[in-house]
Amino acid sequence: MRRVALRARLLRPHRTRQFHSFGRNSIVHRPAWVYGPDRIAIGDDVMILTGAWLSIERPAWERPGPALRIGHRVAVRPWCTLSAADSVIIEDDVVLASGVTIVDSNHTWRNGHPNVLYNPLDTAPVRVGAGTWVGERAVVLAGADIGAGCLIGAHSVVSGTIPAHSVAVGAPARVVGTTDHLRPPESRTGP
Repeated sequence: MRRVALRARLLRPHRTRQFHSFGRNSIVHRPAWVYGPDRIAIGDDVMILTGAWLSIERPAWERPGPALRIGHRVAVRPWCTLSAADSVIIEDDVVLASGVTIVDSNHTWRNGHPNVLYNPLDTAPVRVGAGTWVGERAVVLAGADIGAGCLIGAHSVVSGTIPAHSVAVGAPARVVGTTDHLRPPESRTGP
């Protein structure tokens, strides 16, 4: 970690010019791909580890402001993919385990071309609520809205709404429990 922190300090001037915004003490360590960084906002104390894929897709190029927003104190383990063609918001204190994929678009064959890359995308915003933990190799698809304080199980596929403080597992992800018992008693009255 000391080498990672040293490398982050040395790269900080480059990162602050590269991204739309790049918070204090944040680290993007050896990403596999960064595409459209001027449309990516990264908060304070964020750690994005090796092999991350951070991509802003063509439909978002003409829109104002960042299409990918990563809040404060977010931890992204190795080999995660974050792709925004519309809007991906990862709120504060989120943890993404290794190999998580978050994509706000779906390929189509709408124009009749046999290769999906030459057809239009269907897009829908994605939100991952504050304090959520997304388990290993889970996939969060276009239109997903995950509430605060959730636990998304490993290998789950999220495409709809997951209420705050839920445990959701499976493909498609279904709510099977709550994280409410993990919250301090004084905070259980609110959302």
